[in-house]
Amino acid sequence: MIMQTKRERLGLEMTLFPPLESLIPRDHHLRRLDRVLDLSFVHGAVRDRYCQDNGRPSIDPEVVLRLFLVQALEGITHIRELMRQVQVNLAYRWFIGYRMDEKLPDHSTLSRALDRFGDDVFNELFERSVAQCKRSGLIEGRVLHVDATTIRADIDKNRVNKPDSSDPDARFGHFPNKKLEPGYKQHTVADGKARVVLSVSVTPANRAEGDEALAVIDEATNRLDKPPDVVCADAAYSSGKNAASFEDRDIRLVSPPLKPRTYTGDRYYTVEEFDYDEENDQFTCPGGKVLKYVSTEKQRRRKNYRAHRSDCRTCPLKSQCTQSERRHIKVTKYHASLVRLRADSKTDSFKKLYRSRAPVIEGVFGEAKEWHGLRRSWRRGLRKMRQQCLLVAAVLNLKRLMGVLGSLLFRFPVLKAYLIRIWNLVTVIHQLQIPMLSTSNFNL
Repeated sequence: MIMQTKRERLGLEMTLFPPLESLIPRDHHLRRLDRVLDLSFVHGAVRDRYCQDNGRPSIDPEVVLRLFLVQALEGITHIRELMRQVQVNLAYRWFIGYRMDEKLPDHSTLSRALDRFGDDVFNELFERSVAQCKRSGLIEGRVLHVDATTIRADIDKNRVNKPDSSDPDARFGHFPNKKLEPGYKQHTVADGKARVVLSVSVTPANRAEGDEALAVIDEATNRLDKPPDVVCADAAYSSGKNAASFEDRDIRLVSPPLKPRTYTGDRYYTVEEFDYDEENDQFTCPGGKVLKYVSTEKQRRRKNYRAHRSDCRTCPLKSQCTQSERRHIKVTKYHASLVRLRADSKTDSFKKLYRSRAPVIEGVFGEAKEWHGLRRSWRRGLRKMRQQCLLVAAVLNLKRLMGVLGSLLFRFPVLKAYLIRIWNLVTVIHQLQIPMLSTSNFNL
């Protein structure tokens, strides 16, 4: 027989707690994050934004950044909710270095810190996360994936682009629900090996993805030892300009080109059925006649080519080519690169590389939105949207590093305690800035 009992609820009795450190499991994800986290730059980065010899004491800038990391890691949308969670969560308190009986910063302090920090701190955090992934061998750099995702702005639809708008930078864009919503676009480059985010750019939602491709790829390339061999992207990036620009960089663009169309409509031969001679800058039609360059449009910068009237008049294929007296073709100056892209898109290697795109870049976006709060902007304005995107991207990269450490501990359970001690020791040495050994040289 077992006697039924009833436990009394705790009152105001005095209780002696063990050290907070001892209450956090050794394999807790915040412990793993703390082992790979390098915030040694924070105080130096914001020194000129605080008074060093006057005024009331500030909240430690590193504490502020750690709170934002918790927000991004756990996908907590609002700062008020973040501070409510930190109030009761021992792991959060341990991560930011606060005792159980210590008063937490007010939520308004964090909001003001964003204005004080600017982009520099978050950009440095992201830069360091990429550098750590690179040192740890997580970045291959051979195949990069670029794409954009829309993020809903925190603003009413009726206030978009109005003089009294609470978010003056938000614009309407096409969202996955096929509706026009106010928001932003995050343009992202990820490495094909471990989905490490290499570059992030943020624009209003009405900006075209293809227009941002070169800038984010160049930024990612600057963080690598050499340019990538391949850049994979969806059809929105397959413009002639992008094709030519990637050729200039000796990078293979794997982006399905759109179906060619002409002003004569789909009933007639498209420009793809005309052979282009780049050296002589002329086309040859299916009937074997030459169309020569005649002019360039001033506004749209398209080049015009046309056949001789006599050639078209006697051509047996004219009914399949044009209803005019002679055939005209209008293309951009990048047409030759687009021809080569269309030819490459028919190869097996192109198709195989393109199939690898969605699991990488769509996986990055799905992870960021589902788990880390990127589905909707936390704050208003392009600058704060960029801070959020950089923070989430840094968290994604730090998770990759946490996975490296975690996989080693899983594979070598007997050495688990020793590996953790070594990692903690090296972290302390790094914080003391001893040059002979640092976490930047300690490669797990």
